[in-house]
Amino acid sequence: MSVYKSRRKDAAAEFIADARELRKVTMRVVKRFPKSYRWIITNNLLELATEIYTDCLRANSIFVHKDMTQHDFDLRHRYLMMAASAAEALLGEITFSYELVDDGNNYFKCRADYDDAFRRWTEQGNITLKRIRALMDSDKQRYASYLKKRKEEAAMKK
Repeated sequence: MSVYKSRRKDAAAEFIADARELRKVTMRVVKRFPKSYRWIITNNLLELATEIYTDCLRANSIFVHKDMTQHDFDLRHRYLMMAASAAEALLGEITFSYELVDDGNNYFKCRADYDDAFRRWTEQGNITLKRIRALMDSDKQRYASYLKKRKEEAAMKK
């Protein structure tokens, strides 16, 4: 049975692909920064992008299922929270970097070039953050429904 395109949901692991793409975009943009920015800005940007990606991978290795323990759920949720907070921090750093470029530290060919690069970078960061948060909400709902079913089954056994 086919589903209308407007009714389709994102694949569960789409957040990993978004995090990977954010890391790639970060590497491509940061490559243009001057070498003098390496210790001040560049390393932090790359570290945050890597942290987002690796935390998403860690969270994805813990599956939400009906027999999941509270500890496993909390661990998955913690990884997703760390990824989301790193994405927020990265978006803040992107804004800071854009302000540096806009103030005259222009290491791009022209304004249109860096406007486009930063726009794409920011969009990818926002998409990634949105997907991580949506997954966190979905996980909470799924786990709560599993807990409810477990309690009902336990009550029926008594």
